[in-house]
Amino acid sequence: MNVMVVRTRRAGGGEGERARVSSLCEVEASILEKHWGAFDLARMMERCALSCCVEDDEDGLVGFASFHHAPLVGDFKPSMWIEDVKRMWNVNAGEDDDIDYSNTLVLNFFHSEHAYEEVALNEVLKMAFNTFPQVEHVLLFVPINIPLFKPLLGNFEPLVLQADVKANYGCYHVKLKEVVGEVVVRLAMVEDHDDLMPIFKAQNEDADAYGEFFLAQMIQSQDDTNKALVVELNGKAVGILGVTGDMSLAALQEAFELETYDYLVQGYEEAAVKLHEDHVAREKMRREEHERQVREMLEEARRAAREEVEEEYSQMMDERADKQAEEDADKTEEELEAEEKEREEMFEQELAHRVAIAEEEALMEIGEFLEHPEPSVDLESLSSNAVCITLFCLDPRLDSQVHKVLEPALDLFPDKEYCILTKRHTVKQSSLIHLFHPVPEKLGCNFSHALYICHRACLLRAMQVSKAGEAEVEEISEFLEGEGSREEVLSFLQGAGKEETVFVARLEGQISGIAVVSPSKQPAVFSKWFELEQFMSPELYGSDEHLELLHLLVNPIFLRRVPEILRELLRITESFCLHAAVQDAQAMPRAYQTLTYIPCRRLAPSSPPKDLDPAKTALEPDLPLPAGPPALLHTNFRLLSQPKKDLDDRIVVIGGCETSVGFADAVLSVPYLDLHRVTYVSPGGLALRPPLYKRRSLTLSDAEYRQHAISRGCRVVEGTVSQLDRVEQVVSVRMDSGETVEIKYDHLVLAAGFRDTVIDRLQLWHVDGVFSPFNLYQENALQAWLEKQ
Repeated sequence: MNVMVVRTRRAGGGEGERARVSSLCEVEASILEKHWGAFDLARMMERCALSCCVEDDEDGLVGFASFHHAPLVGDFKPSMWIEDVKRMWNVNAGEDDDIDYSNTLVLNFFHSEHAYEEVALNEVLKMAFNTFPQVEHVLLFVPINIPLFKPLLGNFEPLVLQADVKANYGCYHVKLKEVVGEVVVRLAMVEDHDDLMPIFKAQNEDADAYGEFFLAQMIQSQDDTNKALVVELNGKAVGILGVTGDMSLAALQEAFELETYDYLVQGYEEAAVKLHEDHVAREKMRREEHERQVREMLEEARRAAREEVEEEYSQMMDERADKQAEEDADKTEEELEAEEKEREEMFEQELAHRVAIAEEEALMEIGEFLEHPEPSVDLESLSSNAVCITLFCLDPRLDSQVHKVLEPALDLFPDKEYCILTKRHTVKQSSLIHLFHPVPEKLGCNFSHALYICHRACLLRAMQVSKAGEAEVEEISEFLEGEGSREEVLSFLQGAGKEETVFVARLEGQISGIAVVSPSKQPAVFSKWFELEQFMSPELYGSDEHLELLHLLVNPIFLRRVPEILRELLRITESFCLHAAVQDAQAMPRAYQTLTYIPCRRLAPSSPPKDLDPAKTALEPDLPLPAGPPALLHTNFRLLSQPKKDLDDRIVVIGGCETSVGFADAVLSVPYLDLHRVTYVSPGGLALRPPLYKRRSLTLSDAEYRQHAISRGCRVVEGTVSQLDRVEQVVSVRMDSGETVEIKYDHLVLAAGFRDTVIDRLQLWHVDGVFSPFNLYQENALQAWLEKQ
């Protein structure tokens, strides 16, 4: 029996890929149209959430499928099609397995060469479930007058129409467990060792260093704080997860920015609040005591000064008493009064002078009030609030089921809220990483591993996104406390904006995110002035299918759920594209990193983009370059389903010129990569203006610096390199603040730009009026010298 070997991959968006798919389908185009309705392959490949190509072992295209989050046939509205399906068909999925918008996908097109159709269908379904881990069901809609055909027949089960309901389409259904199998998660047993070792060795390069019976020993050593869970499929162990609740967090707390997560300890917020209140009360008492002492010393100083002046004045008057009487005998009463008044004024002046000196000396003696620094919470005194993954391996065929392993692992530690994972920077990542999000490292800490974190609540499957109402103002206001956009969002919610809509994302009834969107008024402007064609085909979207994202604020523990929120926004608003125009990329919230950065065209387009009518719009003055220009971010259903690879390689770029910015910009703009440890080192950071001797057309403006991807995707260090250790791979940076930090790297990029060396070669360093304006400091010195002339 011949076994058909095929591989499935995501379909590309280029013209060549579209031509290959069209060639595959054109032979049976009339039959396919009867099965799937009128179809446009190019439009489908661009707009649908997932398009799959199936290839044989000689790279020949033998199959194609397209999935989306809503049916593309019939009169179904994307915003409410699930309700229509439940109204028309008897779903009978069970209370715990009901279909909803988050766990259901629709197969909108499938075609394969007959020899490969069965295996091709099986592979594209597996790919769909692996791409969307939250999906448990795939539906299929076929005209009611077309019998279900092979290979769909036998793989999809029909849903029964409700009584008295007529439909033009039949609805068919397949579940995840029917395609991939139903996994069982249980505590590991020593007997699982033989099944697990081949998987463990395949996914760990240094597996032999652990020893032949490493897994058996680990499983056997389980106790209350160290557990091992096994994933079982069809009676065979296919994966293992090791987890521990016994670990020291001190090194992680010192090396990573964990304040957002309460430093992974229980009761931190309460302890911090109490410590702050105690500190404020203690400092208030100290201040009051200091003020009392100041008052007493000032009163004593004034009294002593007055007594001293009065004694001196009295002694002076006694010494002059006899002589004064003779002088006063010849003076009129008015003259005597004037002299007395003058003496009193002199006395008051001398008294005021002596009192001022005494007060100053008293204040110097007691000193100013110095507030004691607020003490930090003693983290070691608080219980850990995290468990740590110690081992993980899983059969790649079950990557979509990884969340089903982590949930019971956390259930073993009901008092813990966080699960953490550490990995070496260059090690190959596992499917488990997609449930975690990275934690930024503190500058100069150079920890040997990257840290990822996952909150228990993030594993809850159903996230509800809905339009916010005025009744939620108080709750939304509390969620946005401390955010600069709070007042604007609340004003939109209360009806200030005519087209702006506020949406709320909830998990278990609690707000996890807020989004403000409006229909995009300028998709043609974006298409003209930004390089959108690199990531999409603008001509395949209607002008009313674009959505503009004005605000997106998400609880940090749910950052991995941002794509889900954006998909729901597109579905509910019945849009296909989403844009976000941000004036300052440096102030961009972390949630925006899910979107794809779109470069601005550096030169005005001389010909119109393909999606614009050149006779009407492309070169008309009503499509000017947006003010700024802003940083443009974009996404669509296809980009949202494209998984991003997390890279923890430590990349250090030594910059200070357009070349370094351009390099960092290009690396950070790759839509399928998430680089978490890119550091850009430059004097003045990104606040460098182009050299005076360079043409402006060859340099980046301040606005371009602000809207470049480098502003939002990496750590910018203001300083210069003072030392380089290539053996230890360490760069020492003398920061503009005067501090020196060491930064370890895996990849070092030197792009400091050209420097004028004429002064060096002619030894003109000390000649007045000679400058080489190669950086901001030299230009400022030149400008200051010219102003003095």
